[in-house]
Amino acid sequence: MGERVWDMAEVARHNKPEDCWVVLCGKVYDLTDFQRSHPGGSKIITDQAGKDATALFLPVHPSDIAERLLSPDVRLGTVDPDTVRPEHVAQAPAPAPEAPRRAVGELPGLHEM
Repeated sequence: MGERVWDMAEVARHNKPEDCWVVLCGKVYDLTDFQRSHPGGSKIITDQAGKDATALFLPVHPSDIAERLLSPDVRLGTVDPDTVRPEHVAQAPAPAPEAPRRAVGELPGLHEM
């Protein structure tokens, strides 16, 4: 019997810290328990709950780290790639707006502080 193939719409329903599924490199993981002990903090995982977080994951992790370090029972199967829509793919947060720059002459002098 082969591995279970999940529809992304089903994965997307598991989008809360207490029910946290994430797709990484085409594989579906239940990270509900693991997110609490993640070295980078739980928020980085729970913010991507119910999404394909591959694009955010790969720049900071080796592609095989989940397979090597996670318990096999958290791997639920694979995602059907034909069911992944743009709204299912995690996006990096927008950068904070940059403060407007002022010319040196516009800056307050030390005597004005």
